[in-house]
Amino acid sequence: MKLLSQIHARFGDFWWYSLLLFVAFRCGDVINAVVGLWLVPKYVPQSDLGAVVPLLQVTAAFGLPISILVVTFTKFLNEYRTKGEEGKVKSLIRIFWFFSVAAISVGSGLAMWLMPHFFERIRVANGSLGVLIIATAVLSTTAPVFMNALQALKKFNALTVINLASAPLRLAVMLVAMPFRALSGYMLGQAAPYVFQIGWSVFSLRKEICSEVPSKPFWREDWRRIVRFTLLMGGWSAVNTVTISALMMIVRQRFPESESAAYYIISRFAELTTYAGASVVMVMFPLAAEASVKAKDSLGLVLKSLGATLAFGLICTMVLAFAGKTILSACPIWSSYVGYVPDMAILALVQTLGYLCGVFCTFEIATGRFSFLRYAMPLSILQCAFFVCLSGHAFFEGIFPAHIVEMMAGLKIYRLRNFLWAYLGFNSLFCLLIGLHISLRIRSAKREGRV
Repeated sequence: MKLLSQIHARFGDFWWYSLLLFVAFRCGDVINAVVGLWLVPKYVPQSDLGAVVPLLQVTAAFGLPISILVVTFTKFLNEYRTKGEEGKVKSLIRIFWFFSVAAISVGSGLAMWLMPHFFERIRVANGSLGVLIIATAVLSTTAPVFMNALQALKKFNALTVINLASAPLRLAVMLVAMPFRALSGYMLGQAAPYVFQIGWSVFSLRKEICSEVPSKPFWREDWRRIVRFTLLMGGWSAVNTVTISALMMIVRQRFPESESAAYYIISRFAELTTYAGASVVMVMFPLAAEASVKAKDSLGLVLKSLGATLAFGLICTMVLAFAGKTILSACPIWSSYVGYVPDMAILALVQTLGYLCGVFCTFEIATGRFSFLRYAMPLSILQCAFFVCLSGHAFFEGIFPAHIVEMMAGLKIYRLRNFLWAYLGFNSLFCLLIGLHISLRIRSAKREGRV
């Protein structure tokens, strides 16, 4: 323990906890890889395989209202703890849980109304799957409330335990349920870890929940800042969620069935590129928020986070590009997708740049700055419109001149390779704008003598 304490002191909180969470995430990812790359393709027929990613995305879309509030909750919970206002910490936790229940109720009602239309679009049978998706959506939006409380209060050891245990539980449930009903068993396995996450989080937060410190009202003093933060965060989250959901629906609804299934397989490998970013963001957010409260410069924190995310992502991309054929040939379930190795490399780069943008946006949100929305919001809206319109060009026949519709059709954005190149173009442009943003901030910091 003494040695670990010395290593912790030498590395500092950021790198130590990032490394700790990285190890925990990766242990879970070994099991998640078994689920995503063997168990799901084994039990889910190719005709339904392309529906898996949209099913996951719709649970996130239904949980949008609470996910917006969760970021506000994390930001201000961290601020109150940093300022030593424990009464506000206790009050915020209790009130936010009440609002979570209300938001979940509204989201569940909306989900029950929209679900039949959604299943028709992605070409899967409803049945018990609809109930399980709603249950998963409810749990997946409730769990982050508790998890983000741990993150805001910097209880990284509890987060490590949760991430180590969640994946084995998920695998165990899927192994039992998927042989009977593939997609329903998959969604049941998705829901099980959230139950554990909520239970362990409540146990870890018992001191804050049951403390004898009297609750202190925070709304009258801070409501303007809370409302402003929530509205800005809500606008960005809504646009971003709609864009991603639309892209995943295009993959399922407008791609050929074989390419839709291929997207699922190659996306499981491409997600490897985001592993470092997922770890550093978990640690970066509370540290950046704390630095903002203390009026400390945190530019170095985001540069380290971006560097780690980019370096790891590019290494994984190169491995997938040069060894992708060998990897996909190693398993009979994957071997029929060997021809999609170039697409896998492109998607890996798309994921790397996308997560790089996500790291920067998360940092800005943690510090309460939203100037990035001036270019991020219009770009995201443009991206959504571009893919929806070009992939559904037939809708514009008789509205636009024939040569315009022919040009839209000629781009064949509904084919996987063309879709990925366009996706890469948008993410590259976003990264370029972020690079300019950071350059201007570094120049300003140098003028002020902060760098």
